Amino acid sequence: MKILILTNFDVGLYQFRKELIEQLLKDNTVTISLPYGELVEPLKELGCKFVDTPFERRGINPIKDIGLFRRYISLIKTGKPDLVITYTIKPNIYGALACRLKNISCAVNITGLGTAFQHQGFMRKAVTMMYRTALKKANVVFFENEENRQIFENYHIRGKQTKLVSGSGVNLKRHTMEPYPEGDTTIFLYVGRMMREKGTDELLAAAKAIHDEKTQFWLLGYPDEDYAEKLQEAEKEGCIKLLPFDPD
Repeated sequence: MKILILTNFDVGLYQFRKELIEQLLKDNTVTISLPYGELVEPLKELGCKFVDTPFERRGINPIKDIGLFRRYISLIKTGKPDLVITYTIKPNIYGALACRLKNISCAVNITGLGTAFQHQGFMRKAVTMMYRTALKKANVVFFENEENRQIFENYHIRGKQTKLVSGSGVNLKRHTMEPYPEGDTTIFLYVGRMMREKGTDELLAAAKAIHDEKTQFWLLGYPDEDYAEKLQEAEKEGCIKLLPFDPD
């Protein structure tokens, strides 16, 4: 069987779904479509075929998004996959819609709702409408928590069936238990985007409540929306330490 995987980021695909891909490769050919990154080569070494598919991960640019949709249509038309597996919002929507138009089996994975569902207005309406249209003929839609599944149900976003799975999983052979660090100082290090959906408000509240000379909070990443000012204020108060970050 020929399987096509559509996603937006090599790190998430390799770090969290490497074992799934290894299982799929035992009896199938697997093609991955995503922007090129440093972990694409290890994925190719596993046996995956790679199609470089650059696109903007954030924001909506109608012209570029239409281009992505057309690339998916072309990829499905030429590759003739038996099953398409999608991850993250743009591959989910445009990939599932392409599968619907080409009558190809599709498994959609909802790994999170993204910022669109956190705000009222046009963005939420547009995304829910696109999701509702794209997923209508999806063979299965996987959710990683019941809350996300219920939100989709409330917006009448449904595939042919839904399945609840317990997250992407962690390979405990690669991520083994480490001894607790010695010393009197405990440092909590956060690496990632700083935004409401990632729990930044809760992190700042915890830092303000319990920080002291022996309990420190270090943050490495970049802020979304209006969090730059909040983070700078928290650093001035001595609650957190912002580490230098270069996105390039």
